[in-house]
Formats: sequence, structure tokens, C-alpha cells
Amino acid sequence: MSVIKINLVEIFEIIQDRNYSIIKLPEEFPSYKLGSDLDIFCYDIDILAKEIINSLQKYIDDKHNIEIEKRDGQMYIDVKKQDRIYFRFDLYDRLPKYYNLKIKEGFFSSIIENSQIKQIGELKIKVPSQIDEVILRYIEYHEWYVQRPDKIKHINYIEDQISKKGIDLDVFLDKLHFYTSIPKVLEERIVTKSGILRYIKYLLALVRKGIIMLKDKGLVNTIKVLAKKRKK
Repeated sequence: MSVIKINLVEIFEIIQDRNYSIIKLPEEFPSYKLGSDLDIFCYDIDILAKEIINSLQKYIDDKHNIEIEKRDGQMYIDVKKQDRIYFRFDLYDRLPKYYNLKIKEGFFSSIIENSQIKQIGELKIKVPSQIDEVILRYIEYHEWYVQRPDKIKHINYIEDQISKKGIDLDVFLDKLHFYTSIPKVLEERIVTKSGILRYIKYLLALVRKGIIMLKDKGLVNTIKVLAKKRKK
């Protein structure tokens, strides 16, 4: 067996009664790309990990193995062939550490408790509510936009949810304000429902400008420029 194919449907059927939520569900799920991962929030990381690991045992042979790394509030379960990761389950029992936004700890349990069921074929999985997913995408973008220009995908997602999917702006803004300390620029710009749309468009234009700068100046110089602007 040279290449294994993990049956994610089977694994999530086994853990269907557990409290969890898949964060930023990939569009191709339950298919996956080699080397990709799933971020999963859960209450009991050890129990969920045990069930996932037990489900993965049948894929192990003389060429493939499972590696587990447990950190504070986080656990990696890697299915590997030699040093190459085929697939990673990234489990969290608390919010990851963010340095550019202050987030109340209660947001973690709120995500799990308000998760919704998403049906894919006959499989039912748990994912964050529309509101929580948008907040998570905003947090992810704000945390990494200087180092990772590709995080523009989160702004595109937010803009799409607001303009096309009918997201409830009042609920979104209320929950965002309640669970996070909002950057000053956001407080100044969001004054009405249309304000959030203007802000998203502002971010989108800012990131696109950064991409142009990246092409012109290169990665190192672009990061320096953005870092200087951020300190102001």
C-alpha cells in the first residue's frame, strides 16, 4: 500500500455523539488534499483523540504510522508516511492564543454549544453557526494579515456571507463586541449596518494593495512597511 486514503466519513460517524465543532470546514470535505488538516474544537480532547486514533489503526502498516503531539490545550494527530504528513487532526480544548485581539474565554464554549448540524450526503457533522464562523474568520484574518497575505480568503468569505447569505448583522456585531476587544479602526468605522460592509470593503482593498506591494517590493520589504503602519 503506497498511498492510504482515510475514510473521514467513517471517523465522524463514530464521534457523532461527542461535543465538537469543525472550524473552517474545507469545501472538499469529506475528501481532502494530502498534507491538509482539520481544526476541531472539543470539550474533552483526550476522549475525542482516543476515538479518532482507534479509528485510524487500520491504516497503519510497515510504512505508515500515527504521531501524536500534545501541547497546552491542543493535540496533533498526524497520519504519516515516514516524515510526510498525509493528514492531521488538530484538536483544541480551548481557544488558540491570539495576540492582536482580546477574546473572552467563553467564546470557545459558545462556539460548541451553538454549533449547527451540516449534512453532507448521509453524514451529519457539527460546525460553528454562521455568526460564529464569520467571527472566527475575522479573528483569523486580523491575527495574521501582516505575515500571511493569503488570509484575504477570510475577508472574501465574510463579505460573501454579509452580501449574499443574509447574515444577521445585529447579531454578528453584538456578539463580536461582546466577546472581543475591537480594534480602534473598527469601532470608528462601524456605526450602522452598512458600516460593516464598508469596513469589509476597506479591508479587502487594503489587502489587495498589500498584494501589489508584495509583487513590487518583495516579501521582506512588504512586511517591514506593514509593520511600521501597524504601529502608528
